[in-house]
Amino acid sequence: MRRTPEASASSRTSSLPLAMALTAAVSALWYTGQRVRVPKNVRPVQDFDAEQYMGHWYELARIDYVFERGLTSCTADYSLQDDGTVQVTNRGFDPERGQWKSATAVAKLLSGPEVGSLKVSFFRPLYAGYHVVYVDHDAGHAVVVGDAAKYAWILSRTPSIDEAAYTRLVAIAASNGVDASRLIRVPHGAALEMVETSKAA
Repeated sequence: MRRTPEASASSRTSSLPLAMALTAAVSALWYTGQRVRVPKNVRPVQDFDAEQYMGHWYELARIDYVFERGLTSCTADYSLQDDGTVQVTNRGFDPERGQWKSATAVAKLLSGPEVGSLKVSFFRPLYAGYHVVYVDHDAGHAVVVGDAAKYAWILSRTPSIDEAAYTRLVAIAASNGVDASRLIRVPHGAALEMVETSKAA
């Protein structure tokens, strides 16, 4: 099987450029200190189960912004820590540089354990809101809105889903104030190649 450019660069991961972008973007756009709040018209799920939410998610779509601009095959991994915080590892492929980029953050529940609102910090004391407005653990789908509805992500446990399911998730995002016309699809050629390579090993 012919390897994609993304897969050929799978061993080259750079965290510094992404970390620098995160620092600048958080400082400019999301500086909220400890005062993260749920945005107006955003309705976090009220039956959130942190343990079920942990693990590997593929980013199917997002509203593009400086943190991830130009990146493909974006994924997020969540790991519950002994102190109740969540370790977050974001990863994406930069096709222009031919390398993977990653960044690690710490997330904390914003209110009660059953409310799907968290605050996430890549560089404390800078925090950003992360509001899970929909999650279906059976289907493996989730919709997340940031500090404002101009930040949004559609996630899945698999790198692709059928169009009917995707359309439903877009509608859920829109019902939480997201401008659905700004969502961009995220291709996962590199992620798929890595899965196939792992199975063949």
